[in-house]
Amino acid sequence: MTIASRSPEREASVPHPDKVLVYHIGSLGDTLMALPALWALRELWPCATLVLATKRTPLKHVVVADAILEGTGLFSQVIAYPGTRYGGGTWSQRLRQAWLLARLRAHRFDTAVYLAPSERAPEQVVRDERFFRLAGIRSLIGFTGFPHPPSRSELPLPTLECEAEALLGRLRRDGLAVPPLASARRDCAVGPAEIETLRSWLDAQSGADRGRPWLALAPGSNMAAKLWPIDRYVQVASALVEEFDLWPVAFGGPEDREAGTILCQRIGRGYVAAGSLPLRVAAAAMKGCVLYLGNDTGTMHLAASEGVPCVVPFSARDFPGKWNPMGPQHAIVRRRPACEGCMLERCVVERMRCLTDIAVAELTTPARAILRQALAEPAHRPRGRAALVS
Repeated sequence: MTIASRSPEREASVPHPDKVLVYHIGSLGDTLMALPALWALRELWPCATLVLATKRTPLKHVVVADAILEGTGLFSQVIAYPGTRYGGGTWSQRLRQAWLLARLRAHRFDTAVYLAPSERAPEQVVRDERFFRLAGIRSLIGFTGFPHPPSRSELPLPTLECEAEALLGRLRRDGLAVPPLASARRDCAVGPAEIETLRSWLDAQSGADRGRPWLALAPGSNMAAKLWPIDRYVQVASALVEEFDLWPVAFGGPEDREAGTILCQRIGRGYVAAGSLPLRVAAAAMKGCVLYLGNDTGTMHLAASEGVPCVVPFSARDFPGKWNPMGPQHAIVRRRPACEGCMLERCVVERMRCLTDIAVAELTTPARAILRQALAEPAHRPRGRAALVS
C-alpha cells in the first residue's frame, strides 16, 4: 500500500521538458542510491536542462551530493540551500525559504522530479508539493508511491525493497519509462581526470602492489552502531590475502585513516587511501577492486556503484533490505534480534550484539566463494593497476 499526495489533481507530465528541477537530499549513500534514477532521467530526456536542488548541512563529515555528481554531466547547475523546516522556524529560516522560492521561480522550470527519501512523511510530501507549485512548476513527478511506514514494534521486521528500486518505482508510477534496477546505469562516470589523479597517487606508493587485485576495506562509519570489530576484519582480510594474494586498499574519509592504517599494518600489506583520495578518485580506485569488505556505509555504496561485489556485516538498527548495496552479487550478513529496528546511532545497553554476534567465518565463507568465481573466470575484468588502462 502506498501514500498518494493529497494535493489538487496534477497536470499530465511534460513528455519532452526543457528545464527540469530534480529534488534530492541526503549524504553519500543516499546520492549513490539515487544514481539509477538520475541516469534514467538523463537518458529519457537527453536534451533537457537538469538542475539539482539539494540541502546543505553544516556537518563536516557528511558528504554532499554534488561531491560525487560533479563531473557526471547529469546536471548543468546545483541549487544548494541551507537545511531548514519549510513553513516554520525563525524569521531567518523563512527568509531563506523565500529566497529559495524566488530563485526557483526565476528559473521557470516546467517540470520537477521529486527524489526525496522513501521515509518521507505524508505531510512532508504534501508540503513540498505545495512549495514547488508556488514556484510555478506545473508538471510534478515522483510525489506518489511513497510506502506506508511499516511498524517497528512488530517483529520480525519486514524486508523492504532497496531504496534505489523504490526511487525508480516512483518514476515508473508516474508513467516514465525507466529501466528495472538490474539493468539501470549506476556508475559515477569517472573519467580521465580521476584516473590521472589516481595514477599520480599510486606512483607515490612505489608500486608495492605489483599488479595484484585489490581488496577494498572500509572499517569505518559515521555511526558507531554500524562498526564491526576491527580485529575481525583483520582475521577475514588476512585469510583472503593469503589465499588469493590480494592487495588491501583501505577506503574512507580522513576520520577513517587511523583505522585503515591499523588494519593494513596488522594484515602486513596494503595502501591507505582513506583521507587521501577525493571521492570521485576513490570511485576510480574501486575499479581495481575485486571485492569490498567493510561496514554498511557510503563507501559500500560507492563500491556497488562501480560493480564491486560487497561482503558486509549489517547492524539490525534499520529495516532489512532497504540499504542493501545495489545488485544481486553481494553477501549481506544480518541478525534478527528482538531489538532490531532500534535506529540507534550508538548502542550501549545491548552492546551492539546484532553485530558482535556475527562470526568471522560468516564473512570469510561468502567472500571466498565470490573471489573463487570472479578470479577463476578467464574473461574477468582487469583488477588492480591493470584496471586503470583497460
